[in-house]
Amino acid sequence: MRYQLSFSLENEYFPLDYRRIILSFIKKALSEYDETTYEKYYHAKDPIKKPFTFSVYFYSSEFQKDKILVHKKSLEVSFSIADYSLAIMLYNSINHQRYKEFPIANNKMILNNIMMLPETQITTEQIKIKFLSPLIVRERVNEKDWYYSYCDGEKFEEILKINVKEQLETTNIPKETVDTLKLEPINPKKTVVKFYEKQMEASLGTYLLSGDKTLLNFLYQCGLGSRHSSGFGMFSIIK
Repeated sequence: MRYQLSFSLENEYFPLDYRRIILSFIKKALSEYDETTYEKYYHAKDPIKKPFTFSVYFYSSEFQKDKILVHKKSLEVSFSIADYSLAIMLYNSINHQRYKEFPIANNKMILNNIMMLPETQITTEQIKIKFLSPLIVRERVNEKDWYYSYCDGEKFEEILKINVKEQLETTNIPKETVDTLKLEPINPKKTVVKFYEKQMEASLGTYLLSGDKTLLNFLYQCGLGSRHSSGFGMFSIIK
């Protein structure tokens, strides 16, 4: 299920690490609407797998060194969720926050509207995709994180498959299907994103994504790669 949230801002200034703000909003909405669901997915700091992703779009924005200047004082957040029951729960909890002020650093945002988005059923084993939020490919070695972009070639492909297999741990999709997964750059872009004071190398742009149809549908619904539930790895299907 996919839906889009439309927010207005009190002023033009928004924090550069904006995904933290959206995560805080999600946690607040869930905790106030259904504490059981909140505890299930956000209990302490446990790394619980969450079957969703999101992307953020700022209208007429300018990314500066320490903040984002949002000239139209508005933003949109698009959600994609693989689990239908969680999608309904999130929708209801977020809808409960409509027209309420949500304070952020030196600003406030207000949810004005929720709109359902069309969803594509993937019926082929190869699709052309465009990332709506950066793809994070992460390797953890001795408690230290290493990040890779498409520029890293075979290492990037190797760790991406490991990340996807980790995503499948809470599903019935066989991990062996990941062996057929392939991400081929068409018009790629390397970027560096800030998240909780970390600078992470990431990938944007358009690619050919190939693999098992069931796996492709799952990744389309919940995002591709590491940290997908923190607003990374969301993609759209293009022709």
